[in-house]
Amino acid sequence: MRIERVEATEVFIPYDAPVGPYAGRRGATQGATALIVRVETDANVVGWGEGHGALDADPMASLRGRDATDIEGALAAMEEAGMSRGPTSGVEMALWDAVGKYAGLPLCGLLGGVLREEVDFCGCMGIKEPARSVATAREYMNRWGFQYIKTKAGDDPEQDLAIAEAIQREIGDEAVLRPDANSGYDIETTERVLRAMSALGIRYFEDPCPSDQVEDLRRFRETIDIRILVNMGVETPDTVLPLLANEAVDVVMPDFPNAGGILPVRKIAAIAEAYGIPCLMHCSHDLGLKTAAVTHVAAATPNFSGPNDTCYHGLSDDILAEPLTFEGGRVRVPTNPGLGVEVDEAKLARYAR
Repeated sequence: MRIERVEATEVFIPYDAPVGPYAGRRGATQGATALIVRVETDANVVGWGEGHGALDADPMASLRGRDATDIEGALAAMEEAGMSRGPTSGVEMALWDAVGKYAGLPLCGLLGGVLREEVDFCGCMGIKEPARSVATAREYMNRWGFQYIKTKAGDDPEQDLAIAEAIQREIGDEAVLRPDANSGYDIETTERVLRAMSALGIRYFEDPCPSDQVEDLRRFRETIDIRILVNMGVETPDTVLPLLANEAVDVVMPDFPNAGGILPVRKIAAIAEAYGIPCLMHCSHDLGLKTAAVTHVAAATPNFSGPNDTCYHGLSDDILAEPLTFEGGRVRVPTNPGLGVEVDEAKLARYAR
């Protein structure tokens, strides 16, 4: 099965309330933008993938005629051609989808099997004033069944603490709260905020300070009753080694666009597993193709056992013919070949930018 054609379409789908507008340290996001990749093969098998950014190199120059099952080779060829990891991840995902369809196996079957048939997700929400944060958290729980909720933080430590206190007071015994500061605090502020968060009963905090501050992160882990998750700075597999070797992280959070695809994320997971550290998938404001891929990776990877980030529940629509659904904060792993989902090409055209 050889690659005949690669096409990419950028799409945008807005968020509905209460997810949108999604406010973070870098401003508000009104919806999800993704690069949807279509790979055609000479076996009349079409694979679909979801990446980020724009095609900054012609994939056909390096992929035309290549065996679609040679995914490592395709990744190397795209890197040599100068393609960024965001769009590369979309092409690589489409190749996995095509290979699964060709073999008659779901992606998780290609990756090693099904350790779990349902995958936990953590509902992400932007920065809101405390009362609205509480109302949103309650809706996340009642409407989608989320048992894990993530709030953005990092702009104003006092606001972050006020939001966390309000949510903990309302739902502290019913759901797990995980603030995410996007590395927005300096070291002194990080220590103060983490101690205050711990006193509120919060046990997980993502990216409190820059991830290269490994000695401080290790000290916080050793002296404060709170687990440190790191996404920012986690890119290719080699980037996790300083965090792991210096015992600076409790949970590693890779992402397909940052790492360059499913294979690099699996390599990150294998490295982290050797250190006894679990992984969760970061959310890049994902549509259904990537969300489905997350479920497959989590299903087949032992240390992807916890709640992966998502904003998918906030989308007003999706490009999938049958959008994924949450029950109890979980998504069932699709069992059809490849990613197990189908793209509605009329919707793809409708949301193209």
